[in-house]
Amino acid sequence: EQNAAPPNFELPEGPLQIMTFGKFGTYKKVETLVEVFRILQKSHKNPLELVIAGTNSPNSPQYLENVAQKYADVSNVRYTGYVAEEDVSRIFGDAAAVVFPYTSTTGSSGVLHQAGDYGKAVVLPQIGDLAELITEEGYTGEFFEPNDVQSLADAIARIIDHPERRVEMGRRNYLAARGLP
Repeated sequence: EQNAAPPNFELPEGPLQIMTFGKFGTYKKVETLVEVFRILQKSHKNPLELVIAGTNSPNSPQYLENVAQKYADVSNVRYTGYVAEEDVSRIFGDAAAVVFPYTSTTGSSGVLHQAGDYGKAVVLPQIGDLAELITEEGYTGEFFEPNDVQSLADAIARIIDHPERRVEMGRRNYLAARGLP
């Protein structure tokens, strides 16, 4: 279901939201992202929120519950659980950056197309030919080395610290999701 109207590139009042979306626990893991979030909170004066949207992968029951327990000391992390279809646009709309914490890739991602639909800047792992694949499709993103805390922190910071860059990347990804050059 594509949005008819172009996305609004303004963000809601309140903390900047760093969001990840999917079924977690197999090749989508959030531990590095939570570690990075802890670092970003220390280095940023503006309030941040980490939104982990979605559920456990069927192969990893209790994965998110275990992560939540392990990182109970990290503040401003929100686990949404299952996201109903009517809430997807708000979850994406409120996000300053959408992070893909994948350790391996299964080719082009449906979530990437959704992020594009909502005009979002994305943070992607430097895995195999993913960078070439998404660039060929017209998308743009910040890339990081999987499981590398500093690399991921730097990639997210390049988006949240530069609002004009975030909006420009969002515009490009919106056009790519529409199949436009």
